[in-house]
Amino acid sequence: MKRTGKNTLQAAALASIVFGLLLAAPLAAQKDFSQSEKEMLAKYKQARAHFLKGGENLKKGRLDKAEKDADNSLGILPRYADARLLKAEIGYQRGRYEEALTEITIAKDDFVTVKDLYAFSYQDYLERLREQRDDLENYIKDMSTNVSDKGSSQGRNPAQAAIGKARQDIAEIDRKLHEPIPQTMEIPAEFHYIHGNILFKLKRFAEARDQYQAAVKANPRHANAWNNLISIHFASGDQAGTLRLLEEAETNGVQVNEKLKQAILEKK
Repeated sequence: MKRTGKNTLQAAALASIVFGLLLAAPLAAQKDFSQSEKEMLAKYKQARAHFLKGGENLKKGRLDKAEKDADNSLGILPRYADARLLKAEIGYQRGRYEEALTEITIAKDDFVTVKDLYAFSYQDYLERLREQRDDLENYIKDMSTNVSDKGSSQGRNPAQAAIGKARQDIAEIDRKLHEPIPQTMEIPAEFHYIHGNILFKLKRFAEARDQYQAAVKANPRHANAWNNLISIHFASGDQAGTLRLLEEAETNGVQVNEKLKQAILEKK
């Protein structure tokens, strides 16, 4: 079955983008957070550092080091779903499919458990954007005063350029503030996709199909999940269902494996 290879953890990392943005600022600057929430976010920062290191080791095929990084991450934050996902992928690559199945099941359970933390962190991220916007507005006001005090165009031009850049930054912040709130309540596609791969290796094809279906529902452009889902339908002899899925995948802009597509169309 098609796998993500070196990029297998990218979607899982995307699930943590909100946290990454949040943790770029000192925890002491956060508002409206209880001490326990601050401590949890501090732990997340430490755990995430180990997780990212583990992801890099996984890409390079250093499975022992990747597993140690995942264990270190979980030692700090035992219910860190992405670190469990990393453990599942390591087990998959080692051919320990039952072990991998246990890890991906826990990963999904833990993702649901920490959903409130995702929500807390996103609200703090929005608050920091608003603070940055206020700082830029004040900066523009100060610079505008300096421009009016300059007696020559030579002095005004650098200040005007700085004001223009600040206004561009404000426009970008406004765009981010108006973005839809991420649907962090839903389990990311990559969790379902890796789950499907593990079940396929265990020859639990119907269950694997369901996981791939969940993956493309969560991310309609997940090409690997689409290809695996179509392959399972094709192998089962469900020609009508296979053609329907092929059409749906391509409608979503997914590139279906050419050999698979050709085999399907030859049976049409």
